[in-house]
Amino acid sequence: MMLIEKQQKKQMKLKIKEKIILDKEQQKIIAELNKVIEKLETDNKEMANIEKQHKYMNGELHKEIAKLNKKIEELKKENTIFKEHLQAEMLKSKKP
Repeated sequence: MMLIEKQQKKQMKLKIKEKIILDKEQQKIIAELNKVIEKLETDNKEMANIEKQHKYMNGELHKEIAKLNKKIEELKKENTIFKEHLQAEMLKSKKP
């Protein structure tokens, strides 16, 4: 009877040691995963900030493009007026 109890105790101790080792390994894995999660969360925040900056810059670029397109239209109108005046001058100079 004592021999059986000793063997059972020995097996229990071995199982407890194995469980402790497994628990420590799992804790290490969990700690590593938490580090990865923290890094990913930080990266995600940084990406959100970059995206926000890009949206702002994109908006500013669209404003500048609209401004330049307006300037182009104004210059086209001026060019048309100059062409018309030039044609009128040329017609005047051709008439006797």
